[in-house]
Amino acid sequence: MHIKSDPTADGERKRLKTVSDCDSVHVIPYLPTEIITKVLIRLPVKTLVKLRCVCRSWLALISDPMFVEKHLRASTQDKGYAHHRLIMSAGCRSFEVKSCSLSSVLNEECPSTHDHYYPLKHPQRVVLIVGSVNGLVCIAIDKGSVFLWNPSTRKSKRLPNCGFKKRSGGCIGYGFGYDEASSDYKVIVTKSELFGEAPFKTEVKIYGYKSDSWRRVENFPKGIPMDAPGTFVGGSLHWAASEFNYSWSVRTPIISFDLSKETYSEFSQPRYGKGALDSKLGVLSDNLCLLCVRYKRFDVWVMKEYGKVESWSKLFSIPYHNQLEVFPDSYSVPLCISFRKNEVLLVVGSQLVLYNMDNRTFKPTNIQDCLQVYHLEAYTYIESLVSPYPE
Repeated sequence: MHIKSDPTADGERKRLKTVSDCDSVHVIPYLPTEIITKVLIRLPVKTLVKLRCVCRSWLALISDPMFVEKHLRASTQDKGYAHHRLIMSAGCRSFEVKSCSLSSVLNEECPSTHDHYYPLKHPQRVVLIVGSVNGLVCIAIDKGSVFLWNPSTRKSKRLPNCGFKKRSGGCIGYGFGYDEASSDYKVIVTKSELFGEAPFKTEVKIYGYKSDSWRRVENFPKGIPMDAPGTFVGGSLHWAASEFNYSWSVRTPIISFDLSKETYSEFSQPRYGKGALDSKLGVLSDNLCLLCVRYKRFDVWVMKEYGKVESWSKLFSIPYHNQLEVFPDSYSVPLCISFRKNEVLLVVGSQLVLYNMDNRTFKPTNIQDCLQVYHLEAYTYIESLVSPYPE
């Protein structure tokens, strides 16, 4: 028996089958697809991958691009980070990649880590995590082979070679983001030649997920991008720029590259005042974030209105924790905020720690089997059904 069509239903309902069309005799009949969809979008990806095997209609529903988008939106809006994970590596010396539940870390549980068998995994090949958008993680193997990889579904796509060759005295950098105007994922690769006298030239190529090809774009406008990979916020990738040799100053501009318009712009860093030594770019609560290094503390700044320099605001300060690490480079930009406990998660050297902004205390996390490395790098990604291949 088929469910009668509702003349007021929108176009989306017409595209999806009802459960009565299911080829499995074990599924309760007469349950409208709208109700099933509302239930399924709340489930984790691991469960949904299994449920695709229930019957052909469930496979069609869960694979439908509109369902994938709804599931992603619901996961993103979950303020408890239930569908977010931490992904960890040892940076430029790493061939291991592990992940664990972000919500478990923030709730002071003891999550176990999961070893990821990413593409081309090999103990002599170094993996660099470039960035993550909508559940897709961009990785570069030995800074030559670039992949779009969904750790949740274990699907990956190898990008064609960009044509830039590694040379002694040169530098290859990457950035990964999403062009919302064209619904296209894009990868940026920069090649900086560090020969002769400054200013150095940085060539740039861009890869489009839909075209599956690289093409040249305008060269990086100011020397070399000092923050690599680029930081993705507000539809643009961001780097701190150095105009002269390897010089780095908190007064250098931030260069942004709009992935939709494919144009550069720049804006200044906050007015830190006296005593600022260095700064690092990052993302915090979907805002562009800067960690300003000072003599005995770090100041965390965010740009509350994207692109408006006057909206830079200092959120809080973090003191040095001498029992953990004494080197300023060992501290990362905060990865996320737990508003319920007023804590921030950040990397300090080889450890992930929680810093309580109320009582100004540090607390190591309880992650089981974490990477045993000198310098840990950690990122967040959201579990999703987004495919590394265009639909």
